[in-house]
Amino acid sequence: MEIKKLHDLSIEELNSLGVFGYTSHQKYEATKEETLHAFTLQLKLVNLDTPYVKQELNDDDELKRYQKLVKLGYSLGLYVDHKLVAIAITEPQVWNNTLLLWHFQVHENHRRKSYGSILMRKMIDLAKENGFRAVTLETQNTNVPAIHFYKQCGFMIEGVDLSFYNGIDEVALFMRKKID
Repeated sequence: MEIKKLHDLSIEELNSLGVFGYTSHQKYEATKEETLHAFTLQLKLVNLDTPYVKQELNDDDELKRYQKLVKLGYSLGLYVDHKLVAIAITEPQVWNNTLLLWHFQVHENHRRKSYGSILMRKMIDLAKENGFRAVTLETQNTNVPAIHFYKQCGFMIEGVDLSFYNGIDEVALFMRKKID
């Protein structure tokens, strides 16, 4: 296993990671109450009667954005036998001195082998070495496996956007790992 900075990314490499998506048997249900004097927002983990399945294809626009981002020098790839099996694509946010994680993916045949945790630790180390104060990311309330993974890596939910997505069931969760 080897982790190295990405300097270029082809559609073939990105597609070699397989389908980008998830299946979740739970979601964080968001409820809010708002008056003139108070605002409360609650996220509660609930079981789903039917698993929530989301699969996304990386389109040409995303690939072009990712190709620009990897040239900035903060994105990493994890290789096994010289083959890309996990990726972390990031972008520095100069205005608030954070590193934004755009895309994090481990090939399905290489999950549950600690590769995701190893890659995330290396990405956080890279952020620390470059003086960033935090690593941030966005995920959906329906992506409970990812939320739990990010929490295990030290990320905390610090923001919620109830109308970020068009769907009724999806709410955007913004997570941050502060760097010591």
